[in-house]
Amino acid sequence: MLTEDPHMLEQIRFAQVLASQDSPVLIMGESGTGKEHFAELLHGNRCPSSSQEATRGSNFVPVNVTTLSEDLFEALLYGHKQGAFTGATRDTTGLVQQAAGGTLFLDEIGELKLTIQPKLLRFVQHRQFRKVGASKLSKATCRIVCSTNCDLKEMVKAGEFRLDLYHRLTIFIIRTTPLRERPNDLALYIHKTHDIEPTKAKEMATKILKLTPLDGNYREVQGIMARYELLGEYIIY
Repeated sequence: MLTEDPHMLEQIRFAQVLASQDSPVLIMGESGTGKEHFAELLHGNRCPSSSQEATRGSNFVPVNVTTLSEDLFEALLYGHKQGAFTGATRDTTGLVQQAAGGTLFLDEIGELKLTIQPKLLRFVQHRQFRKVGASKLSKATCRIVCSTNCDLKEMVKAGEFRLDLYHRLTIFIIRTTPLRERPNDLALYIHKTHDIEPTKAKEMATKILKLTPLDGNYREVQGIMARYELLGEYIIY
């Protein structure tokens, strides 16, 4: 991650410390601020305990929870047995098992429907799951990392997010900073990724920040720079 920002560097060091832990981590920040990079950092530096089946080569499984429908949530996350429901022609391995010994990254956890949250709570709380159609519980060996661009505390107050799930997922919190508050990082990104001389990159960063609040952060910058390189203009959409 390209950064010279003191807060972001502190959060990187914090993530490196947390990498050896198994407790859930919530990564909070605006869209495009590098939350998945932090999740990968937590995974890549993971040092499993001897009691785990984990290895450094274990899977990193990212899941955008907005793609998990209420009807299929448990089947997708935990898997299902043959004959568990119409169309279940064989046993399947869920995302939790695919991440065994590694990291299950639940992206945009704030978008998880309130009616689905109890199904996740049981898994997070007990680190156990049951395949749809199975009679026995299975033990999960993956690390749970979540991200959100929402204020989950405010969602709890509004009755849109369960308080018990909130406390289970926020054992540790990493917070990313918007790129508009890190002009030096914006210049560094332009310099490193587009091979632009540092002084020129700083001028470009200043210009971009005058034209847009950069609500899209790095994703928005990628589009701005692509248009600039092709057309020679700062075109903001």
